[in-house]
Amino acid sequence: MKKLNKYLLGNIIKFLLIAQLAGVSMFLVIEFFQHTDRFTSSLYSFTMVCLYIILLLPYYFNLILPLSFLVSMLIILILMIRGNEMIVARTSGISTLSLMKPFVAFSLLLVVFSFVLAEWVIPLSSNASNYIYQVKIRGEESHVFIKNDRIWFKRGNTICNIDYFDTKKDIIKGLTILNFNNDFMVGKRTDAQQGIWSDGSWHFINVSERTFEKNGQIKKKTYAQVKGLIDEPPAVFKVVERNPEEMGYKDLTRYIARLKGDGHDIRRYLVDLYDKIAFPFINLIMVFAAFSVGLRYAKTKHVSKGIFSGILVGAFYWLFRSVSLSLGYAEVFPPLFAAWFSNLFFVASGIIGIVTLRT
Repeated sequence: MKKLNKYLLGNIIKFLLIAQLAGVSMFLVIEFFQHTDRFTSSLYSFTMVCLYIILLLPYYFNLILPLSFLVSMLIILILMIRGNEMIVARTSGISTLSLMKPFVAFSLLLVVFSFVLAEWVIPLSSNASNYIYQVKIRGEESHVFIKNDRIWFKRGNTICNIDYFDTKKDIIKGLTILNFNNDFMVGKRTDAQQGIWSDGSWHFINVSERTFEKNGQIKKKTYAQVKGLIDEPPAVFKVVERNPEEMGYKDLTRYIARLKGDGHDIRRYLVDLYDKIAFPFINLIMVFAAFSVGLRYAKTKHVSKGIFSGILVGAFYWLFRSVSLSLGYAEVFPPLFAAWFSNLFFVASGIIGIVTLRT
């Protein structure tokens, strides 16, 4: 039995590396040709894109790991059936559960590896790649920085502060603009409750404007809506404000705590938080999917058909998962349920598929 486990694990590692290499290469080639016009403009841009692509490697590696694992297991199972090795295993008294054990053990290692990658490596590489693309390649650098989790930037004699920027919806909440006079005294303060990026400009609502006269008088005006208080596009703030998908579990937990303390809605971000735990377990789910599909393979079928059916299962899982997460973002599903629903559904389907096999 130990020799069989070594045989299975050796093959799964070999086929997994091949599938990962093919999948990551495909994504990186697509990424390159999507931005060819920018990347081939100069030698400097070409150097930057090479660095940009290298920094994307951890993200794409982790993204396609479950599908590569599924394809690798299907190849092994189909080759074992075609080579009569599965019949030998059955006649030797080896059950389906026994065959699954080394795959389950290896999938748990992949779960840990995927979580470590998403927690410590991907946030750093994604932030760096985003910075290189936005600033070095697209030239969208501005005098923007973060202090105490707030966005600050300066334009001439004006200092602007953004309390919260929603990177998904391109919405600003809590804008403060301080205009200084030549004596470095605040001449005017403008506060806006919320701003929405639409048709190439910012549209702010509930705006109040205070003007400070030299004699100490304060004049206040209020506006229901004002357009163009600031000119900076959303991409400028995305350089410094990290997307929840680019944060680790700890960073996102602190980010959610800050938003909750400031009174912002956190339900959409809770979906991302719970998904950071649910996503690595896809590797375990693929074991049940592979055995449910692979052991139904018949010798009369082509190997490509068996692999293609497995890829369809993986694609259907990603579609099902995306819909579940979208319903969570739309606040139709509770955050925890939205993150784990696809996992639970496919585990149950895989177990039913394995139990109903004719062995």
